[in-house]
Amino acid sequence: MHKQLFDLFKGDTSRYLKSSLTGEDDERGKKSASYTTVHEPVTSDIWKLHLEGKLRLGLRPEMDDKCRWACIDVDPSNYKSYSEKKYVEIIKKYKLPFVPVKSKSGGLHIFVFFSDLADNKQVLKKLSEINNQFFLAQEIFPCNKAVNMPYHNVNASMEFAFDDNNTPVLVGRFIELVNQKIINPEDFYNLKVGEYEAESQWSNYPPCVQKLIQEGWSGNNRNNFLFNVLVLEAKKDQSLSVQQLEQIAINRNNQIFTKPLPASEVIALAKSVSKGGYTFQCPPKHPEYQPICNKDLCKTRSLGIGDSIPDIIDQFDNVKYIQDTKNIWYMFDYKGQHITVTPEDMKDEKSFRVRLLKHKVYWLTLPKPRKGPSPFELLMKGIVDQAEESVEHMYSDTLEEERYSVLKDFFESHIEQDKFDKLKDGYVVLDSKSNLCYFKKLTLDKFLKKNAARVFNTTADALRLLNCKRKDYHEGEKNIWSVEMPEFVNHQAIRTKPKETTSEMDDSYHTDKFRSPKASENIQENN
Repeated sequence: MHKQLFDLFKGDTSRYLKSSLTGEDDERGKKSASYTTVHEPVTSDIWKLHLEGKLRLGLRPEMDDKCRWACIDVDPSNYKSYSEKKYVEIIKKYKLPFVPVKSKSGGLHIFVFFSDLADNKQVLKKLSEINNQFFLAQEIFPCNKAVNMPYHNVNASMEFAFDDNNTPVLVGRFIELVNQKIINPEDFYNLKVGEYEAESQWSNYPPCVQKLIQEGWSGNNRNNFLFNVLVLEAKKDQSLSVQQLEQIAINRNNQIFTKPLPASEVIALAKSVSKGGYTFQCPPKHPEYQPICNKDLCKTRSLGIGDSIPDIIDQFDNVKYIQDTKNIWYMFDYKGQHITVTPEDMKDEKSFRVRLLKHKVYWLTLPKPRKGPSPFELLMKGIVDQAEESVEHMYSDTLEEERYSVLKDFFESHIEQDKFDKLKDGYVVLDSKSNLCYFKKLTLDKFLKKNAARVFNTTADALRLLNCKRKDYHEGEKNIWSVEMPEFVNHQAIRTKPKETTSEMDDSYHTDKFRSPKASENIQENN
């Protein structure tokens, strides 16, 4: 038996890896081991010691630039809840020429064997293609590292192969499976594999989310992991309502985690993500993702991270924004300073450097890649995407205050009641029946230029933000606009007849309409 295994696993015969389990598990439940490289020839007798349990053998598949076998090393996100069943089913369903073997650490080694010497580069290319679609492993051999061999201590081995029915098999049956699935190198290079779609748009998912869905999770950081899952769901369907995202969050929570999060936490997380602007959490800021993260692959996927935002973004904390009807400001903590920037400061690195210098922070130019978007532009996009509105300066509050102020000034200086023929003369006419005010666009335009140029960028912006509505025809007048009278005016008071000593040419004729009755009496007494 040891001679047959020696022939199957031909590779680098100049050295081998000797390992022993330490008896400890890491936080993911992975069995820890110590390793020693032995610079002695690999012989069938070494294999005999391995099968007898006297030595745990690790071999490299490389024979210069060729190999007779290769391996995908599936390192689970959490060994405590891991099951190889799903991967065995994939191998069977897609007729892959692989033999899965439980590894010493508790994961899965997926071996492929060749009938002749295969080219290392072409093997890696095809294995990477298959791995990215099905297994999402971090390591693929050959990669100048040794793989621990199966069936250590063969009579009581825990490193056994599985057949297509997910049944553990003895070493003799393992050799039979290898001989049944051995493949010609050329056939392997040209192997066509059906697209794996575990669910809609699966091939576009970030690898970390695929891992969580495929393997489940029984460890810590559940809140963070569910966050990435929900960011994906929001990217998949941007029309999701808050209630729909909450239901998806509840389903994913129960599907992925051995011990689901409390419903209140799940719903709160869904509501937060539904506000938009969030990006995936990634290492190094979130090291818990490291075992299931593949940034290079994630960049290529339409629902992944895309072109990677520079890691320096992790140094920007408490990213907020403040907005009014004309401007927006971004604020963040960086290098111990609280910094506020405008869009003008963010247009290029030179402008950004100048702004930061005013806070005694010197900005170093980010290195530019040979191709792809500018790292600085990606950083600015990341800041914009992450920014949350400052609760002390809500845009809705600011807009309401500015709307109130502008309309009040506009109406006080222009208003008439039920005299629609005065629209063409630059008046705002109040319809006492509907409490709607009507005016010409040119009237508002002249007022803004003279009195409120700082508030709105254009008259068109003002009409939109003031909630004005256009009408083609009203009371014999064409092309007019209307807006509802704010609460500051009691249109009944406008009916009071003005003093005979004033005329329509006097300012007080208009402004007194907005004085309280008591104030009007005082004015008359003083006169």
